[in-house]
Amino acid sequence: MKVYLSLGSNLGDRLSNLDRALLLLGRGGCRIVKRSSVYETAPLYYLKQPAFFNMAAACETSLSPEKLLALIARVETALKRRRLIRNGPRTLDVDILFYGGQALSRPGLNIPHPRLGKREFVLAPLAEIAHGLRHPVTGLSVEKMFSGLKERGGARRLPKTYSDLEAWLKALPPPAADAHYSLGPIKAALAALGGPEKRMGLVVHIAGSTGKTSSACMTAAALSACGHRTGLYTSPHVRSMRERIKIDGRDITEKDFLDCFLRVESLSAGELSFFETLTAMAFLYFSRNKTRFSVVEAGLGGRLDATNASDADVAGITSISLEHLNLLGPRLVNVASHKAGIIKEGSSVLAGWAVPPAALSVIARRAEEMNAGLSRPSRFTAFLGPAARKGGKFQAVNAAFALNAALMAAERAGADFSLNKAAAALPAAIPPGRFERFLLDGRIVIVDGAHNAEGMSALLKEFAGVRPVCVAAFMSDKALAPLAEALASASSKLILTRSLSYRSAEPEAVKKLLPSGMRRGVKVIEDPLKALKLALRLASKGGTVLIAGSLYLAGDILSGLKGRKAFHPREMLIK
Repeated sequence: MKVYLSLGSNLGDRLSNLDRALLLLGRGGCRIVKRSSVYETAPLYYLKQPAFFNMAAACETSLSPEKLLALIARVETALKRRRLIRNGPRTLDVDILFYGGQALSRPGLNIPHPRLGKREFVLAPLAEIAHGLRHPVTGLSVEKMFSGLKERGGARRLPKTYSDLEAWLKALPPPAADAHYSLGPIKAALAALGGPEKRMGLVVHIAGSTGKTSSACMTAAALSACGHRTGLYTSPHVRSMRERIKIDGRDITEKDFLDCFLRVESLSAGELSFFETLTAMAFLYFSRNKTRFSVVEAGLGGRLDATNASDADVAGITSISLEHLNLLGPRLVNVASHKAGIIKEGSSVLAGWAVPPAALSVIARRAEEMNAGLSRPSRFTAFLGPAARKGGKFQAVNAAFALNAALMAAERAGADFSLNKAAAALPAAIPPGRFERFLLDGRIVIVDGAHNAEGMSALLKEFAGVRPVCVAAFMSDKALAPLAEALASASSKLILTRSLSYRSAEPEAVKKLLPSGMRRGVKVIEDPLKALKLALRLASKGGTVLIAGSLYLAGDILSGLKGRKAFHPREMLIK
C-alpha cells in the first residue's frame, strides 16, 4: 500500500530526528520510496516555541492503518518524544496523510488528515513529491490545495546549495529591538552544538571603533605565517559572505559554509539573527578544523556582542570613539565599558594608541577587576613599511597592533613566533575596501570604507596636496553631517550616492545637512555605479577618484565592477 506521511520536529537536532525517524520507519515495515526537502516553519497555536522542521515521505507498506499507527507511536517513543504542553515543542511528530486512496474515520484515526488542506507546512513538502495526488473525498489534487491556500510563505525550504543559502539569509529580518543586546540566544546555540567555542584553540578577541577588521586580519595572518593553523572571523564582508570566515587566509568553501549553516539551523532554527548564526557557524568551523588560534572580531561593542560568547585569552581594543550611541552610549566611557567587556579573567589585554585617556581608564579598571595584564603596542617600526605602502600610512598603526596581538597570543600558547615571518605576511592580509587602489579609465581609483570621524580623518591625511573627485554614501546611523563636510572640504567634486544596503542614508538628505556654501556643485546620483562613471568623467587623466563613507558602498562598487550585486544582510536594527 502507498502511504504518505508528514514528519515534524522542533526539539534537539531536528535534521537528525527526521533522518532517524525515516530509518526506524523503514526497519518497522514502512519502506521509504521518496522524501521531500525539509521545510522550516514557524510554530502554530503555541507561538512561544522554536521553529519546526517539516517534511513529507512516500512509503510502501503492508501494514494496516492501525499497525502503521502503532509503528509511528514506537518511532516517536524511540526518539523520546515529549510534549510539555498541548501544541508545545516535541522531538518528533508523525501523521498519516494518505493511506492508498482510502478515506478512513475510526477512533483515533482519521485519514486523510482532517486539517490537511489548511496547513502549508504539510502541503508544501507533499506538493514537492506528489503534486498530482488527489484527495479521496474532495477530489482536489495536492497542488490545487496548496495553490488555494490564502496565506503562503510560512514554510521555507531549507537551502540545498550556497545560492539557496544566500537567498535564505538575505530574507532574515533584522533582530528585534529587545534582542540588542543579549548573549542568551548565541550561548544556547553553542551549548546545543556541544560548545565549539571551547575547542577552537586560543582565542584573540579584537574590538574597537576603527581599525579592528584590518588588525584582526593581520593578526591572523601573522600567526598563520608562523606555521599555526589560525581561524579568522570578521564582519561585515565586502565582496562575499564567505570572506567573514577563514582559516589560514582562505575563505570557507561553499560546501562547508552550507554544511555549518545546516548544523547550526538544525539545532537553533528561528532562534538566531543573521550575525548570531554566522558567529555560531564560524566557531563550529574552527572547532571542526582544530585551529591552534582563532582571531575573532567583535561585531558591535563587545560585552554583549555575540562574539563574546567565547572566552578570549587575548583581548585587543584598537581604538574607542563615539559610535552607536543608541546602543553603547551615551558617553565615551559607556562605549569604552562595552568594549572592555571582552576582557576575561586572567587574559592579556592590548589597548591601542588611539584609545583616549578617559576610555583607557575604563579598560584599565576592567583589566584590574579581571586580573588581566594590560599592555600598549610596541611600535615595531622597522617591520611595517610594506603594510603602510599598500594600505596607507594609517595601516602601520593597525599592523603594529596586529604584531603585538599575535606575539601575545603565541607567548600565551607557548607557540613559535617570528617577527620577520609575521611582518612579511601583513600586506597581503589587508582586507578589501581598505585604501584599495586600482586603475580605471586612466584614473586612480581608491576605495575605502572609512565611516566614522576617526577613520575619515586618517583617510584624508593620505591626500595631502591632492583633491580627489569623491563618491560617498553613508549609513543612516552615522554622524552624517561631519562626515559629509569632511569629504566636501577635501574633494574637488563631491557626488553623493547610496549603498544598496537597507541602512543607507538618503543622499538628498545628506546634501541638505551640508552648509549652504558647500552644497553648490554637489551632485546626487542614486545608483553607485552611475555615480562612479560620472566621477571618472569629472576626474582628469591620471587624476584620483575616492570612494568612501561606507564598507557597504565599497562592496557595491567592487562587486558591481565585476558584474555582480553585493549581498547586504539585514543584520542590524535601525530606527
